[in-house]
Amino acid sequence: MSLRQAFYAVLCSFAWASLSPGQEAPRPGAASSMPPSKTMLLAGTPHRVQAYKLESIEISGSTRLTNEQLMQEMGLVRGISLDDNLVMNTRTRLLGLGLFKSAILMMRRGTKPGLAKLIVEVEDDDNVLSDWAVGGELAVTLDDSSVPTSDPNTAPMDYRLSLVGRNLFTDLHRGAMTLDLDSTGSLKAGQIAYGLPRFTQEDSQFDAQLAVVSPYYRYLDVLGFGGRGEGLWSYTLPGLGEIQYGAAMYVNRSPDYAVRGFPDSVAGPKVAFYRETRLHGFFPGAGDLAGASILASVTDPVHSVLEFNLAHTWDLASVLFTTLEGRALAVGSRGYSYRLEARTDLALGRSTPDADQAALFMRLRGGQDGFGATHLVGSEAIIGLRYHSSGFIAELAVRFTHSPTGLAPKNLGAAAVEARDR
Repeated sequence: MSLRQAFYAVLCSFAWASLSPGQEAPRPGAASSMPPSKTMLLAGTPHRVQAYKLESIEISGSTRLTNEQLMQEMGLVRGISLDDNLVMNTRTRLLGLGLFKSAILMMRRGTKPGLAKLIVEVEDDDNVLSDWAVGGELAVTLDDSSVPTSDPNTAPMDYRLSLVGRNLFTDLHRGAMTLDLDSTGSLKAGQIAYGLPRFTQEDSQFDAQLAVVSPYYRYLDVLGFGGRGEGLWSYTLPGLGEIQYGAAMYVNRSPDYAVRGFPDSVAGPKVAFYRETRLHGFFPGAGDLAGASILASVTDPVHSVLEFNLAHTWDLASVLFTTLEGRALAVGSRGYSYRLEARTDLALGRSTPDADQAALFMRLRGGQDGFGATHLVGSEAIIGLRYHSSGFIAELAVRFTHSPTGLAPKNLGAAAVEARDR
């Protein structure tokens, strides 16, 4: 035996003897001996179990959600398989609530083999007010368009006020209201929406909304119908998107909120598929949106409505954001409507998410409608400045509009309508 081999044998004997009775020598790659409650699990790591069952969930860093509310909203139930995909999807949905500035999710060993605890560390977003997470937007637009007014001394100014609450009653109820008025106080567009918290067992949530838009003043905000009302349940398909189902009614109420030539109303069951990978914030998040729906008319099947929506946003160095979006609607085989938009946002400075933010923006929009002998075409360009502080957005803009002829509201005199249609 050489001197090196003898030394090695003595060293191994000493190491073995130093172990306490009943203790085994550690094997390469063995798990840590830390207490189970303190051992972090890295799902998907080699030589470890790649899926665990959820035992419990703990949230820290916020008073806006309890553990029970978080499990309900995220669709988490005890015993569900907890793997990498579920953790990442949960984080995305958590940030999508609009309540938190950041979210970190970790898994720790549970009290029994194969069980794990989900640890959620969040940071409240100070840009939303109170635990109700109230925010809003005030926009003032100089409307330099071809649309005449009944009073030649009235400045063509538009005012839009939006309010949104993402955690009403601190119970994850959601609500939103939008009013779009001109300088005389006339309503050009309005919307009210309300959503209930997610139901845990069904992993679904309910949203309802009512909206009206004047095609004469906001032609490109209308898609075939001037008024809409719907109540839809949403069910999440993990990794795919959301299925929505419920009832809806689309109406054209003459003369203010009607698209000429289209049906007066279409009502019935509605089914939709929706998938979006973008996170919404002051600056648009990079990613895609895809959606499709069918509203089956119960009174006249040939007037059933198909809708499609596609969008993509590019983020260039978190300074320049570009979005292309298209929406289309078909009323059976007789009518169609489509809208196209290109939008660019230029960040003024590189502020952090919790600081004030500002951006210049430009929107180029166009659209067309057709039903029988009716053919409408319109376009517009909007250039403006947006500023975000403490959950509220202020916007100043100029709108250049080319509206289609033949859409006349009752508050315009016959002379003004005749002059516009020439």
